[in-house]
Amino acid sequence: MTAACKLYLTYRTEYLVLADLCVGVRDRRTSAWLPLHAAACAQLLGPLRAPDGTLVPSAGARIGERLCLGVPARQLVTGPVVAIEQPSPRLMQRAERQWLELFQPSDPNHTKLVLGSE
Repeated sequence: MTAACKLYLTYRTEYLVLADLCVGVRDRRTSAWLPLHAAACAQLLGPLRAPDGTLVPSAGARIGERLCLGVPARQLVTGPVVAIEQPSPRLMQRAERQWLELFQPSDPNHTKLVLGSE
């Protein structure tokens, strides 16, 4: 399963991409998953080539390029990619566990999504 999965790291954020779908976004400073991040569940459109910013669909990103993700009604562009890694099995398990907690909570009346402070 991890063969088509890549972890794109920018200075502040990690993007876990399976095939061409961003399945997880994580803050690099805190290691916290960001389920409400605009890039979560977004389609990876391709990298933007520097310096002209041309979108290259279906191309693999390289260090220094920015990722372009399709989100409803707009495109999201990341900061420059500083590293591309193969995600560890442990990271994949944590990402899967987060998805299950969010979308299949053990108590159907509760979810891990928090929209505001209490």
